Amino acid sequence: MSLYFYGSVFVLVSTVLAVMGMLVVRKRVGVKNLAGYHEVAGYLLSVIGTLYAVLLGFIVVDAMGKQQELRVIVEKEASGVANIFLASYGLKEESRSEIQGTCYRYATAVINEEWNDMEHGSYSATAFEEAWKLWKEITELKTGDDDERAIKEQILSEMCQMTENRRTRLVTARAGMAPVMWVVLIVGGVFTVLFTYFFGVDNLKAHVLMTVLVALTLSLNVFLVFIFAYPISGDIGVRPEAFKMDLLIFKHFQSGKIPQNQNLPSR
Repeated sequence: MSLYFYGSVFVLVSTVLAVMGMLVVRKRVGVKNLAGYHEVAGYLLSVIGTLYAVLLGFIVVDAMGKQQELRVIVEKEASGVANIFLASYGLKEESRSEIQGTCYRYATAVINEEWNDMEHGSYSATAFEEAWKLWKEITELKTGDDDERAIKEQILSEMCQMTENRRTRLVTARAGMAPVMWVVLIVGGVFTVLFTYFFGVDNLKAHVLMTVLVALTLSLNVFLVFIFAYPISGDIGVRPEAFKMDLLIFKHFQSGKIPQNQNLPSR
């Protein structure tokens, strides 16, 4: 099911539980008794709410930054694969065919296998094998003149950058968020909502509305953290679109024809 469905369920359940808790406290303690706690609860809610808002803001910004960083890493890795493929056109036919074939198989393995594996915290053995094969083909490449030596040096430079970005991608995709941060987020949100129970509001509808707004805002922000904390998973996670663009380049570069209004290959 869609991540948005689970998010909607989480927000709804959190809000309902918050209102139910408020009604229980209101019934057992009484509105008149709650009015005595109103002033103190207001000050404490202001302090705790501010601290929690600052913490939540830092976590959201950090999670969004990591996802954007991963997106840039993926694009650089895919660019490296494309550059290796294109630069190999200056090599002899046999060497060129081997390198270009490996580039194609690597990009295909990343799209069809590794992205699904990354969502489960793993990686594709096929993509690893193709990357190693590409290393061997390039390092064992025999050059016959200065032009080929220059091309080999350029391809080696691109290969170093590509594999560095690959390693960074695999590590970053598995990072997620530490369990202790989830505990702090959830406990802090619960405490913030609890303080709304100690306001002696005579109008029940107004009290319910205030509790709903606080619980809704907090649960939505926690859900936002969840979306960005795992940058590969979910509907807005980083996708292998850059590698799909590589496949288009591999397909059309030799013919010299630019694809017009053509969608990226489907996953």
